[in-house]
Amino acid sequence: MNEAEAARLQFLLARLRALSDEHWHTFTASRRAMDDHAWVGGTSARDFARRLESSDSALHAELRKALGLVEDALRRA
Repeated sequence: MNEAEAARLQFLLARLRALSDEHWHTFTASRRAMDDHAWVGGTSARDFARRLESSDSALHAELRKALGLVEDALRRA
């Protein structure tokens, strides 16, 4: 890997870390409100809570995956 590619990966890693820091808790407040029973509505509220939890988990998994891919590429450099 040349110097330009390594620099590009370093920039990408920094940007991914910033995005991760900014968006890691995107669903946290809503999810906590659901956990605290702040929202009511029977089955529709429970369905929404499940989708919210799923979205939260998916976001975290994708952020970890993106960071891991770039970190692995840098280690191979």
